[in-house]
Amino acid sequence: MQYLKKDDYRNYFRDVFGISEDILKNYHFYETRSSVWAYSGDIAPISEAEVVGVRALRVRNIIKPTTSFLRIIGKYATKNVIFVDEDQGMRFLSGESLSEICQSLKGYVVVRTASDVLGCGLCRDGILISQVPKKYRPDSTWL
Repeated sequence: MQYLKKDDYRNYFRDVFGISEDILKNYHFYETRSSVWAYSGDIAPISEAEVVGVRALRVRNIIKPTTSFLRIIGKYATKNVIFVDEDQGMRFLSGESLSEICQSLKGYVVVRTASDVLGCGLCRDGILISQVPKKYRPDSTWL
């Protein structure tokens, strides 16, 4: 099993995605069970909040970045980024895997178009596998 030590979360995003410390220093990270959450700014006293911020990582057998957090910081990524065109982007957002698109990469990647971060993908055997949660996928009525 692969685990991060407490406070290594910035290092993960820096090492895996090339996000600079100047960006990451704006975020605070904390753990709850198998999740790591991130928030920026100060927290006002909230007595009944279960979590604060956005889930940044799921930590179980593997460490998996979330689409939610990558949509926030992914525009700053300089490593493990896959650019797709509009058609590929719609297919990726719909949950399709894209063949022959990540020949030289393995593992989790930031998937984006020229203007938008779409979310988290997984490169395996040259195939880009969408990791976009079903709740974020477009419904056919959107088209």
